[in-house]
Amino acid sequence: MFKYEEDLVNISKLKPCPVKVTLHTEKMLKELTSIVKTNPGQIEPIVVAILGSEQYVANGDLRVKAFENTGKYSIKAWCINVKTISDVVRLHMELNTHGSINPIKMAEAVNYLEKHNVIPSVDKRYLELAKKTLYPKVRQEWDDFVVTACQRHPNVEIPMHVIEKIADFSTEKEQLTATTVILDTVRALKPNRFVFPAPPALEVILSSLSQKHSEKEMIIFEPLESEKKDWKKPDMKEAENLIRGSSHNSLVHCKCGRDLLLDTKTHRVSNVNFDKENQCIKLVDGDGQAAYVVPPTVIEFLNVEDGQSLRVVTINGSRELEKFAKSLKSGSFRMVVVTCN
Repeated sequence: MFKYEEDLVNISKLKPCPVKVTLHTEKMLKELTSIVKTNPGQIEPIVVAILGSEQYVANGDLRVKAFENTGKYSIKAWCINVKTISDVVRLHMELNTHGSINPIKMAEAVNYLEKHNVIPSVDKRYLELAKKTLYPKVRQEWDDFVVTACQRHPNVEIPMHVIEKIADFSTEKEQLTATTVILDTVRALKPNRFVFPAPPALEVILSSLSQKHSEKEMIIFEPLESEKKDWKKPDMKEAENLIRGSSHNSLVHCKCGRDLLLDTKTHRVSNVNFDKENQCIKLVDGDGQAAYVVPPTVIEFLNVEDGQSLRVVTINGSRELEKFAKSLKSGSFRMVVVTCN
C-alpha cells in the first residue's frame, strides 16, 4: 500500500512515467483544456510519485497537458513517496487497469518490472503477451498508427485480442503482414468509425496468413496388440496427461480403451466415435457438442496427397464469408462447404 498526501506541485518539475500504458486523443485533450479554462477546480488531482528529488506523473498526464495548454504553472496532486523507479511504473500500471489501454505498452511495462525483479499485479493476459516476441518494426508500425488515430478519432482503443493475434505469428514478416491487413481493415471504415474486427472476424481476415499455424500434428498413442488387454480405459485426467511432452499445437489420438482426441492447444478432450449413418468420425467434446472431421469420400474429392494438410475455416454470417472470399489469393483450389439448416 502506498501512503499519499495532497499538495500543489510545479508542472515544470514533473517527469513522465518511464513506460506509459494509457491512450489519449486530441479531442480528449481539447475538451479537458476547455474545462481547465472555465472551471479548473473541477479537475481531479493527479498522482505524483516522489523518488528522491524527482517527481513522476503516475496518473494524470492528460490533465498536466491541459493545465500547460492554459498557461498554468501548478496543479493539485496526490503525492506518494516511492523507493525505486520500478515503483513508479508499478503504481502507474495499477492506477490504469481500466479505460483506454495500449496492450503493447502494458506488455512493455510488464517486461520493465520483471527486469527489475518486480512481479506485476496485472491481468494474466498481459503477462502472457509480455512473454511473446513482438518485433521492433511491428511495434513501430503500431506506434505510428496510434499517433495518427489519436489525432483523428475522439476515442481510440486497441483490443487485447488483436495484439495477441499479431504476437502469435513467429516471424517478423508474418507479423508485419498481419499488422498491415488489420490496419488496412480499420482504415477502410468510414472516417467517423474506429472499430477493430471481433475475434471471429479477425480469424477469417487472417486465415490465409495463419494457415500454417492452424495445421496440427497428429500424434498416435497406441499399445501393442498383445498389450491391449491390460490397458485400462483412461479417464479425462489420464488422457490430459498424455499431452505432456507433445508439441503445443498438436492433436493426440489415444487408441487405448475408448478412443480420445486431445487438443494440446486448448487442453480439451473429445470422445471419438465412428458415425455409421454419415460415414465420418464424430468428435464429442465435454459440452456434448459434436464436430465432424472430413470423411473419406471428401478426402478423395479434395485430392489430398500424403503429407498435405487441410485448412478448416468456420464462418458465421455473410460478412465473414465475403471477407474470406477476398482473402483467397488463387482460384485454383478445391473447396468443400458444409452448411447447416
